[in-house]
Amino acid sequence: MDGSFVMDGTNAPDPEALAALRPGMPISRVAEAMGSAWRAPPDHTGGVIDGLEHSHGVVVRLDQDDVIASIEFGWRFTKAAVDGFRIGMTLADVQALDPDVTVGDDLPRMRGVREGRRRLPTGVEMRLRFTRESLRSIRFTDHSATSRDPTAPPYPEPAGEPGAPFADPNFKLVVLSSLLREKELDLGTPEMLATHVLGRPVDLEDEGYDLIPEVLEYLRRYPLTDTLLAKVRSLYFDGGENIYVYPWYFWDGESYEFEVSSLQGIEHCPNVTDIDAIAMIDEIDIRQLTSLPHLESLSISTDFVGLDALLELPSLKTFRLIDTDTYKEAITPGHPTRSLLESLKSQGVSVAVRPGTWGGGRQPVFR
Repeated sequence: MDGSFVMDGTNAPDPEALAALRPGMPISRVAEAMGSAWRAPPDHTGGVIDGLEHSHGVVVRLDQDDVIASIEFGWRFTKAAVDGFRIGMTLADVQALDPDVTVGDDLPRMRGVREGRRRLPTGVEMRLRFTRESLRSIRFTDHSATSRDPTAPPYPEPAGEPGAPFADPNFKLVVLSSLLREKELDLGTPEMLATHVLGRPVDLEDEGYDLIPEVLEYLRRYPLTDTLLAKVRSLYFDGGENIYVYPWYFWDGESYEFEVSSLQGIEHCPNVTDIDAIAMIDEIDIRQLTSLPHLESLSISTDFVGLDALLELPSLKTFRLIDTDTYKEAITPGHPTRSLLESLKSQGVSVAVRPGTWGGGRQPVFR
């Protein structure tokens, strides 16, 4: 597939058109339904088109002939019915709508999760998944379709100093993870990247229990253009981010190899709207975030400095903080921190401050 289907970039995904997609339809129908969100699937995915997974809850898999082999509508797909079924319907309503759907018992090790199946006249299998009697996903599969063999994407040569254009190489990993999450970057699978970097076949089920330094070095020197950096929207500081399985497939999150110590250079990501610091960073310096004119949401559960700089974030809409000392200051009348947060609220910012520790009962919140 050459991915040459051209869109004009102005039309949004059409929920009704997405709901009508079925196995056997050509790739052009998928592109038309996705509108300006259309992207040709990377080779390493084996024909999986998941660009709307997080926004609309739709994942399509193509066969070798660029025809839909399967399509799944997940819990986010709420804006259109699929053959009369709507995500969130009760099991009873589904069975009333289609008595031919056969629903089994709870799935192994998944209490409260059941599946209903029906073979359609076309030979396609329809599978409905329920969680606690509520419809959570709808999947259509042509089991006779010939699946694609995934292949590795082209990898650019590493360039520049480790971490560039950022001072901290580990902060660059956070940026790369954002681009992966938003489908703006294709690193293939962790095994594909390791095979490329090491120049030999790699089995991460065997070799993934230790850090692979060569892969880490490659990621730290991965070339990032201004175009890519402009596409970074959200930065999550958390050990569960998808980038870390590449250099260390079975990393348990208990060591500090990927800890971020500096945000210097964050201004190279001018379109960031969301920052969530849960872990993996020594300290958030809020003063450095004033270089982000579009930052709308800031959530901090780690150490921080520069609280006064919150008033210098022109687009801020939401501020969330977990910190015991700040909470105590926030509930103290006349304290400068309380005055600061009240000023923030007067500007229309939604504020919530919780203590990091609490002796019992329901955790209090300053709003």
